[in-house]
Amino acid sequence: MPVKLEHVLRHVRDLPALSETAMRVIDLTKDPETSAKELELVIRQDLALTAGMLRQANSAYYGYERRISSLQEAIVLLGLQVIQGIAMSAAVAPLLKLKLVGYDIDQEGLWKHSLLTAIAAKQLCRYRKLPYGDVAFVAGLLHDIGKLIITIYLQEIGDYMLKKVTQSKVPYVEFEEIVIGYNHATVGGFLAKAWNLPEDLVEAISYHHAPLKAQNHTQLASVIHVANGMVSLVGVVGGVDSFFNPIQPEVLDLLELKESDLKLLMAELDKYLVDPDFFN
Repeated sequence: MPVKLEHVLRHVRDLPALSETAMRVIDLTKDPETSAKELELVIRQDLALTAGMLRQANSAYYGYERRISSLQEAIVLLGLQVIQGIAMSAAVAPLLKLKLVGYDIDQEGLWKHSLLTAIAAKQLCRYRKLPYGDVAFVAGLLHDIGKLIITIYLQEIGDYMLKKVTQSKVPYVEFEEIVIGYNHATVGGFLAKAWNLPEDLVEAISYHHAPLKAQNHTQLASVIHVANGMVSLVGVVGGVDSFFNPIQPEVLDLLELKESDLKLLMAELDKYLVDPDFFN
């Protein structure tokens, strides 16, 4: 029997709050008038966050010729949107590294899938010259956050779900809604609202399996849908459901992507898979 909304929302409220420092940084990055000094004063209170900023600034992704050793310099170089993504990564990493029995996800499995989806989403935006880059990174990072709740309901019926989905060929996410009453994308949207995240992120998370149903941010939701699918295809899955939630052809049409484009983008992801420090 499908569960009631109040039961789902209770589990949403039961999840631990995100790091206060990270959420303060995220709030500051929403204001274009925020100075590097203001951000530095907050970020330096969290050693892990400080290290993450410096590591990102010195990564091959940015390709600076000299080493960036000052936090304030890293903040200036990275910009507000990138800093927001790093702060969100630091905030949600402990949650995404949990073992989710209902989805048969090992510890850190969801983290690896989510982080690579964030990278894929940002690369896809660059490839198609879409303006969402760093917002897409955060949306990709959080797209499966609803699995933290839905896994609770799947623990006893996961085998039944997998059997039924295999027999019927219905996407796994649709079966979640039929059997449980809510799918992990919708519940992820509830969680994003509870964390007071912006509407574009809420909608991209809520509709990443049905982007054409998104009312205001269809293109962004489509980017997350395709990025999620590509990451599963390269073998970094976010659970047993990953094999039963295919990329929708109409979404590829909306983004003007062909199979050759997907192959090129997936080849780009391979370099992260051979980096032993990437998921750390």
